[in-house]
This record gives sequence, C-alpha cells and structure tokens, in this order.
Amino acid sequence: MGVRLFIGLERAFIGILWLAWIAYWIAAARQTAANRRTESLLTGASYRIPLLIGIILMVYWHVSLPGIGFDLWSLNLFILGFAVILTVVGLSFAVWARHHLGKYWSGRITLKVDHRVIQTGPYAWVRHPIYSGLILALVGTAISLGTVRAFLGFAFILVSFLRKLTLEENWLRSHFGTEYELYQKRVRALIPHP
Repeated sequence: MGVRLFIGLERAFIGILWLAWIAYWIAAARQTAANRRTESLLTGASYRIPLLIGIILMVYWHVSLPGIGFDLWSLNLFILGFAVILTVVGLSFAVWARHHLGKYWSGRITLKVDHRVIQTGPYAWVRHPIYSGLILALVGTAISLGTVRAFLGFAFILVSFLRKLTLEENWLRSHFGTEYELYQKRVRALIPHP
C-alpha cells in the first residue's frame, strides 16, 4: 500500500508541475511584442489538431480504449523517480528558454515587430529549446503514466511540434536569410551537439 501511495503522489506531483508550467506560460504570454506577420487559420490547424489529440490522449491516459489502453510496465519507485527528473528538467529548460526569448515568443507562428534571431542562452545549445524541454518533460510524463495511450499521445504532440518547428524555420529563413541559415548550420534544432 505504501508504494501505491507513493506512486499516486509522484503522479500528482507531475500534474502539479504541468499546472505550474501552464500558469507561468499564461502569465508570460502577456509580455510579447506586437505581431508583424501571423499564421493563417489553416496553418495553425495543421499543428494544433495533432497537439489537441495528443493532449487528450495523455490527460485521459487512464481511460481504457481497445488496443491502446494497456500498461507497458509495472510502475516502481525507480521508474517514477526517473520520470519526475525528466519532467522537472524538461519543464525547467522550457521555462528558461521562454524567459530568455522574452517579447519574441508567441504561441502561434509569427514574426514580431523588430524581430531578431536569439542565439544566446538555451538558444546557443538548440534552435528550439522550448520544444526540446517540452519533449523531455512529455517523455517523463509518458513514462510515469506507462500506457500505450500516453505514448501515443506523446507521438501526436511530437508530430505537432515537428510540424510547427518546420513552419517556423521556413518563416525565419525567408525573413532573416543568411543569418538564420548560418545559425541552422551551427546549432541543431532539438538535440545539442555532443
């Protein structure tokens, strides 16, 4: 019974981490620069639909669905501890990147007024550190849930991020030209150079 209680507490802790991240994200969204160019409704839908599907699958991980509702492993303290570490590190990295990006952040694909390419802080390690951090946190969360459904949700979210990342890179390359192309050659998109 003690292990089961601890597993429940660790899962609750991961949920609290995500709620704290959402609260920070909403508060920080108020401090952005004016948009110069914004994505179309269709472009937004192309990455938001898989994102929504992924979120639903991960949030409702415990609802049994034929073929995807079963557990992948028995949870134990080691697995959950590892999952918590991944989630904390991932969310922390995403928050650092969001804070460092400052007024140039947007939840949509945009070019801001007086936009510039940020290449310092976490952006010196990877071009898309917010996505990198969230991917790491989502892997940790999926491990803590331990179901096929949770990992399927993660896959949908990953597809969403990759779609949005590709669109953003096209916009930045067309707007900044050589400056962004050199940045792309020097810094990887999601995983830092060893």
